[in-house]
Amino acid sequence: MPKDFHITTDLSRRALSNLEPNEIKNIMRAGSSNPFDAEGNPEGIISMGVAENRLMHQEIADQINKHMHVTKRMLTYGDGSVGSNRLRQSLAGFMTRNFDPLKPIEMQHVTILAGVSSVIDSLSFCLCEQGEGILIGRPLYVGFISDFVNRARVQPVTVDFGDTDPLSVEALDHYERALVKSASDGTPIRALMLANPHNPLGICYTQRAVEAYLEFCERHKIHFISDEVYAKSIFPSKDCPEPRPFISVLSLNIEKFIDPSLVHVLYGMSKDFCSNGIRVGAFISQNNARLHAAMRSISKFAWTSSLSDLAWCSILDDQEFLDSYFKLVTSRMTEAYDYCTSAFQNGNISYTVSSSGPFIWLDLSRFLKPISLQNERELAWKMIEKGVWLAAGEAYRSEAPGFFRMTFALPREELEWGMQRLMDSLGKMQDMSYGDRAIEENWKGREGSAEVCMWHRQEWRDIRKTRR
Repeated sequence: MPKDFHITTDLSRRALSNLEPNEIKNIMRAGSSNPFDAEGNPEGIISMGVAENRLMHQEIADQINKHMHVTKRMLTYGDGSVGSNRLRQSLAGFMTRNFDPLKPIEMQHVTILAGVSSVIDSLSFCLCEQGEGILIGRPLYVGFISDFVNRARVQPVTVDFGDTDPLSVEALDHYERALVKSASDGTPIRALMLANPHNPLGICYTQRAVEAYLEFCERHKIHFISDEVYAKSIFPSKDCPEPRPFISVLSLNIEKFIDPSLVHVLYGMSKDFCSNGIRVGAFISQNNARLHAAMRSISKFAWTSSLSDLAWCSILDDQEFLDSYFKLVTSRMTEAYDYCTSAFQNGNISYTVSSSGPFIWLDLSRFLKPISLQNERELAWKMIEKGVWLAAGEAYRSEAPGFFRMTFALPREELEWGMQRLMDSLGKMQDMSYGDRAIEENWKGREGSAEVCMWHRQEWRDIRKTRR
């Protein structure tokens, strides 16, 4: 603990609980310090541990700068604390065109706050009493924990799956057991949260799975929350040339499976639009005006800046830009993913085949001797010492030690440096600039095979069997 860090009695207990140090926070803090810069700080740490898509930063910056004209009205409170009418209407139109909703999304279905974390914080506060729980399967996005807990004091009730595919219909048996146990332990469940596409696995749920999860929530009269922030980040690869399509819950005949007032979607600017720092998030619910009103009542604590509001409008309202943008970002994600996975195949490093989001879920357990949580932490520290940071599986509540989430959506030069440092950390020094020739050699005759596209399912079962 830093010498200047003192636990005092002049803070509330809930504030003090947020300050409790742990190894996850220490690793993340160290990994994000001393950032790499090819010209200014080449010895700095290359961050491959944050889910930032950095492949289109220049294009997004140019588009925003082109339209960033501040008006006098933008210096006022404008249309209020849940986003401008223009942004809510623009986002409703964008999602109607791209999420294939059964019913068109309208402006009144959208509440805008300062990032999706703010949306989850507010939603937790509005849906749950302190100490109640939200079901979420492992592994899970690390940010959900603090989003639930730090202010709303809602408990994340994590679900283990063992050998079961965590995105399958069969996984609901595990959710059922977790719900019953949580209630018997004194933590009633108020909602189930899915990340679709999944973070950190990088895979979409099937339509049948989403429908089954809706039926589960209806049976237990709990809310269904679908985090769909990577909806437009689906990409093909040599692993899987025809990736599983994204199916938004909004595209389903929801009333057939559940009371529609229990269904909610999260979306934002950060992920699909390579803009983590601008902080605009959206809550979409088509059949619960009372919940929108409840979130509006506390929205002034997460009021989106009029400049951030305008930045997203400048993108959403330019269809010509959107068409070229999504085509280009998809091709760049494919190129970066294929580059990394070719190196993993050559190095005999296991990973879950991904087709959505800017990350890959790696299994580095064979580099832990023995396989233990402590050795996972030591490997994470070793990587940082070598100048690269990957997110350790412990932060994502991985069921077994040795997993890491690696972000691949980096500029090519930085990606090559990062991969070289990763291999150095693992004791696998090799030239990372071999490019397409090695990719072609490694995948000759296997392109598009069902074995490759579905490999993650068997790999998941095999990994779980070896950890018993």
